[in-house]
Amino acid sequence: MDTVKFNEIKKKARVILKKTYLLLSIMIFLLMGSCEKASVSTTTPSREEVVSTSTLHVVAKTETVVPTIPTLSLDAAQSKFQSLLSNNGGCKLPCFWGISPGKSLFQETVAILEPLSSISEFTRFENNIGSIGPDYIDGKFKIHTNVDFLTSPNTNTVSEIGFTARAFNRIDDTLIDVFDFSDFNKLFNYYMLPNILTEYGNPTTVMISTMAKLPTSGASHGGFNILLLYPEQGMLVNYTMQMEVVDKNIMGCPSNSHMELVLFPSNQTDIFLSLLEPSGWAQIIQNTYKPLDEATSMSQEDFYRIFSQQTDECILTPANLWPIPD
Repeated sequence: MDTVKFNEIKKKARVILKKTYLLLSIMIFLLMGSCEKASVSTTTPSREEVVSTSTLHVVAKTETVVPTIPTLSLDAAQSKFQSLLSNNGGCKLPCFWGISPGKSLFQETVAILEPLSSISEFTRFENNIGSIGPDYIDGKFKIHTNVDFLTSPNTNTVSEIGFTARAFNRIDDTLIDVFDFSDFNKLFNYYMLPNILTEYGNPTTVMISTMAKLPTSGASHGGFNILLLYPEQGMLVNYTMQMEVVDKNIMGCPSNSHMELVLFPSNQTDIFLSLLEPSGWAQIIQNTYKPLDEATSMSQEDFYRIFSQQTDECILTPANLWPIPD
């Protein structure tokens, strides 16, 4: 298939999936009961308009046969979900839950994810695309995750994996991102900043993104982002946290953050940035992120030393470096 046409198809399909995912999320949380207010961000339905997930939909040369996989009971699925989160399914990124980009076949990937359907509000496996959204519920709080993957139409092997995790609360019919939910850090400890830095070393690039002040209409999803790029390992890791205004600075604290992964086959350093183009990530990085050492007084070596261990340290960046929100 022509590369230009292939990327155009992926971009169009990604837009469709983003809208579907956002609509499903809204429907899901409108069903939740009224909740007591926790320490949360201001109104934040989504950052979907800024950063999409990594799932794309392409036209396959032949239709992929989706196997029928038994679905686990609610309790068994929840136990399986938490087990996968605890050690990433026993493999190292960019392998995710036993799914290896460049190696795992579509059917093998479905066999790993489909049993979690009983705790997922949506499941989609067809042709070269897969998406499932397992949830963890603890009283009034809900952690929503989304696992997406794309397989190559030529080899039927996984070419890209996306994973997002966010904690929500519903207050007065408004969806709210919660950044200080203790269960989140416990469940997703493997993917949080200290463990990623410890397991995978100092990233090739660390960047941040934020705004000059809180929007008058309420902060978007967190408002402060830390981006790690590991091109050799085929990994993009993004952490989103609540931005705070401190005098003439904007502050973000990684200890309370949501996270997102975009994973590709390893050892593709020369084309890593081009792999990010269809998802929109390449343009987002260029337009909204700044290198850590340009936007803060912290060197990347200091960043690695400080945040490779559990800490409540935060990052400060001058507000005048960032755009004023509408």
